[in-house]
Amino acid sequence: MRKESLFNIFFKLTSIVTDFFPKSGAHFLDFVFLNILGNKILIWFLSKQAELRISKIKEFNKILVVSDLNIGDSVICSSGVTAFRKIFPKAEIDYVVKKSAVKLLSGNQDISNLYGLFVGAPYPNENDLKELSSLAESKRYDCIINYSPMINDKIFGEKNVINYSLMVAGLVKNEKNKQSINSISYKAYEFIMNLFGSNLTLNSKEKFTGPKVFLSDEAVKKAEEFLHSNNVFFNLPIIMFNPETTAKFTRIPLTTQIEILNKLLNYQCQILLGSSRVEKGIELKLFNSLPEFKKNKIIIIPDSFKLDAFTALIDFSDIFITGDTGPLHLAAARKYYNNNKSLRNKTAVFSIFGSTPSRMYGFDSKTTGFFAANQDAPSRAFISKTPCRNITCINKLAKTCKEVRCFNGLDVDEIISESVQYLKSIGKHLAVLDSNSYISR
Repeated sequence: MRKESLFNIFFKLTSIVTDFFPKSGAHFLDFVFLNILGNKILIWFLSKQAELRISKIKEFNKILVVSDLNIGDSVICSSGVTAFRKIFPKAEIDYVVKKSAVKLLSGNQDISNLYGLFVGAPYPNENDLKELSSLAESKRYDCIINYSPMINDKIFGEKNVINYSLMVAGLVKNEKNKQSINSISYKAYEFIMNLFGSNLTLNSKEKFTGPKVFLSDEAVKKAEEFLHSNNVFFNLPIIMFNPETTAKFTRIPLTTQIEILNKLLNYQCQILLGSSRVEKGIELKLFNSLPEFKKNKIIIIPDSFKLDAFTALIDFSDIFITGDTGPLHLAAARKYYNNNKSLRNKTAVFSIFGSTPSRMYGFDSKTTGFFAANQDAPSRAFISKTPCRNITCINKLAKTCKEVRCFNGLDVDEIISESVQYLKSIGKHLAVLDSNSYISR
């Protein structure tokens, strides 16, 4: 039987447990897996194994960092490159990412060579693995960091590989400690600093604030042209709303999305509404559900809009609202353009969580145990009160729950209240909408 099949059967069984016993099943799965995968003995063993491999590396002149396969992962795992650059400022540090993420990272000066090899999803395809193996063989790296659980270390053909397992065990262990930061963005950085930090030649006290993305002048111009052509007023609030995620367990239910948009549009604001490539046509369903007098402040972003220009649009927005998905990490990242000039970086990042662990993937500048978005604006993670959420929900694509309870108990009014408070705090006009006085574009 193939490994993928066993993997899928395992998650199907965990889904069956919570289908029949939502609350008690979730407690059971958390108890078992948090105590097994986050076990101190396992972490000690993995630490010693990593330390042994590192002790056999004589020099760190050539380092390869391999991200996980999604766009968000490409941004998250770049934290590891940042850590390596701080420790080994003169080393050649190469980075392998998803092909579509290259435009977002090509200006990162911490990266020596950027390779956009991955096109397969959610698993690497045969050509992805072949190209990765060929790269490792041709360049003979001193050290390889493999952040992807979808890529077997054997593909590198070397013994100098440190993989994701120790970091994951630490993340699982930290889920029981609500006071400690447990963000993957932060832990990808800390993981490298803990393993290799003894090699630091300079005692840098610079605090790590999160990943960065780099946009071309063309992408920024494309975003500006889109806003101007749609008569977006910069003196009024601009809220960007992303309806898409890759899995039904992280996608905010349509009825809830409609409720959020309707309540936001009770105020004089402009909504940039993203299009979905997974749940086709969801943006039109949302638009058509709204009263006619509210529709003229909705601007739909076409699905043909390039990812880098989409990221620039996020930066022009006052608030970005999304579920747990790749664009969340683009929104949270610090944005630069034109040879490292800073963009606005004043977007409040509001993420809405169903199944997945919010402290691992979300950002919150207000709540203990969260990492803040790398923006000069607040970030918040709004978490549903679903009874069946548990640690196995981390693999949202492998779950098969019959009933999607992920967003039960979500407080929509809290999201609206936080949005209104923030917009008022930055001086954006927020008059209550009147169907007879609504500003016409």
